[in-house]
Amino acid sequence: MATKKYAKSSYAKLQHVGVVVKDIKKAIKYFEALGIGPFTAPGVPKGKPPIFSIPFKGELHGKPAEWVTTISFAKMGDVELEILEPTKGKQALKESLDKTGEGLHHIGFLTDDLDAEIENFKKNGVKIWTIARQEGGGGFLYSDPTPLGGIAIEFRKIGDPPKK
Repeated sequence: MATKKYAKSSYAKLQHVGVVVKDIKKAIKYFEALGIGPFTAPGVPKGKPPIFSIPFKGELHGKPAEWVTTISFAKMGDVELEILEPTKGKQALKESLDKTGEGLHHIGFLTDDLDAEIENFKKNGVKIWTIARQEGGGGFLYSDPTPLGGIAIEFRKIGDPPKK
């Protein structure tokens, strides 16, 4: 029996796991009660809820889309826990929340070349659920949910900070 040969992957190191929730503040309290945290959000001063909202412009199922997501992070060793609340607009996170409820949404990896990851997905028959590019060269994409567990795979490219 021939063994299928797979292309070299960018899955060398898990960067984060993404959990979709209905109420991010409630989720943070729950995880912190378990000893996970502290949760942080870039640019949010101490004493304020560690959450931030990001507007995105991109594609959902290959069609133009705009949405807003509220996010918070907690380090768990070398891996980040990313809590995501779909706030506004049609988005993959909302679709997942409506279909399967709160829980694990995606596993995330960093890449230096988002276009190469897109091509690798296409070449291997993996559909892209959503993609967004950001100012400074960054962006991310989610694969369609996997057949096993409905979990998406995310590739994220960290771009340059916004110019002031």
